[in-house]
Amino acid sequence: MSDAPPPIALAVVASSGHDDPGHPEHAGRIPAIVAALAADGWGDRLPRLNVDPATEDALARVHDRRYIDALRAAMARAPGVIDPAPTYVTPSSFDDARLSAGAAIAAVDAVLDGRARSAFALARPPGHHARHAAAMGFCLLGNVAVAARHAQSRGIGRVLIVDFDVHHGNGTQEIFVDDGSVVFVSSHERGAYPGTGALDEVGEGAGRGATVNVPLPSGAGDAAFDRVLADVVAPFAERVRPELVLVSAGFDASFRDPLAGLMVSGAGFHAATKALADIAARHAEGRIAFVLEGGYDLPALGEGVVNVVRALHRRPALAALGRSERAEPSVEALIDAVRGRHRL
Repeated sequence: MSDAPPPIALAVVASSGHDDPGHPEHAGRIPAIVAALAADGWGDRLPRLNVDPATEDALARVHDRRYIDALRAAMARAPGVIDPAPTYVTPSSFDDARLSAGAAIAAVDAVLDGRARSAFALARPPGHHARHAAAMGFCLLGNVAVAARHAQSRGIGRVLIVDFDVHHGNGTQEIFVDDGSVVFVSSHERGAYPGTGALDEVGEGAGRGATVNVPLPSGAGDAAFDRVLADVVAPFAERVRPELVLVSAGFDASFRDPLAGLMVSGAGFHAATKALADIAARHAEGRIAFVLEGGYDLPALGEGVVNVVRALHRRPALAALGRSERAEPSVEALIDAVRGRHRL
């Protein structure tokens, strides 16, 4: 029997208490993913990681302690809305958010310890809009940011975060905007919520040049994702040579998602995963961890995650839901502008 680590392990946190059934970010999302994996034959074949809540010290590496205290105190007034997105809280939301951040930490630990070649934190609430001192956009705590700082606390130097959610990861960008040791690449729909992520947002101070934004036009899909990864992310990674790759994996870039207008298919997410894994293999000894962000059409969300798992097991893409028939707009000028801005 081989002692090789499995291609991927899962850290699963459903957060059933953090729920508003009428909200896009509801407690049915994780069960839908688990059901899709089971239907594709994975079932119990994927190792599950133990998840502990992120400690407040781990959270304080990226969040103001006054914000952490205020978020905990808000539970006494829950249920309610704490951000115009709207971002809701229930009485268990603080504990659920700590578990979601803890899942991202567990995914990183599994990869760094060699217990899995990659890992996926299938956890909610999501995190990439959460700012240093504020909740935002369905997000309470910055899960991927917490995971990046945790990795650095364990001796990792340079971390590359790639965010392919349809919405710009403004919280992640803000947290690391002046820190060149955590570099950030975001592809997202231009003009979509939260309205940030312009081409000229490149970082500040010691972090100048460590932020790369690719604001895609509405209708962009698989071909655009391929170009971003091949012509932006890969050469940028060649420059920064990360020791760990983290992925803010938002499946709301799907052509079926109701909240935005990118047109990525299941096969597109499969190809993106392969490209990201190749980047990790080239620069980071294969170390890569995925952290769930958005994805609000449940069949597309499930198929997206299945395709991540398939790609990491070197199995072909699942495209049961098909793809958009809409012709993609050209992204040639955008890719050229991004490459020119960052001298790639």
